[in-house]
Amino acid sequence: MSGNLADLEAELRQLSHGAQALEIIQNFAKSLGKTTARQALFNAKGAIVCEPIVYQDVLERGLISSDEDPFTLLQGDIVSTEAAYFLGERLTLRKFAIASSTCDLVPNRRQYATLLRLQPIKADDPNAKQLLGELLTFKSTQRMYLPPLPDDPQEVIGNAVLFDGIVQVRLNDLLLATRHASLSLVGWRIFGSLVRTLLVRAGASEDQIRKSKYLF
Repeated sequence: MSGNLADLEAELRQLSHGAQALEIIQNFAKSLGKTTARQALFNAKGAIVCEPIVYQDVLERGLISSDEDPFTLLQGDIVSTEAAYFLGERLTLRKFAIASSTCDLVPNRRQYATLLRLQPIKADDPNAKQLLGELLTFKSTQRMYLPPLPDDPQEVIGNAVLFDGIVQVRLNDLLLATRHASLSLVGWRIFGSLVRTLLVRAGASEDQIRKSKYLF
């Protein structure tokens, strides 16, 4: 690549702010048919969530090398902690999904970590059917569908990761959290696509707005 900033922008255009990954997810969900079929697939064991992934286990299976940083937590892990804060208020009796990258969850790598709240969907909720239908199309940028977790009460028929609102926690406190589940590879891809959409989604005219400054 030349030292031309316009060339650099062109290389990044479809990668940094694009929505292609989310469109692929939405088209896949649409191909499954009705909500019940989508829910059956995504609720299957290991489909988008699995038991917490343990460092020693993956090391012994040869999935990672011994010179890689050992991990306690992974991005997307579902955890509970009493040390998380939202708008200055401590949140208790809740589960969270870890939004921070796995490499930033290594002890002493960062001071703080970012979490997203989980909202249980209960069978007696009058809006449950409508919410499940919305979540399982993956068209919402406010929530992501997760199946019931192993330790959820029987009345919980699903969960929503809430992307509207960032929760903070000290990393040292988070490393002591209870792990309930990890995301599968597919679940992690979906989660990553939605986190990216939340943080860097481009507006329809945003590139034109920024071009108005004629930086290159």
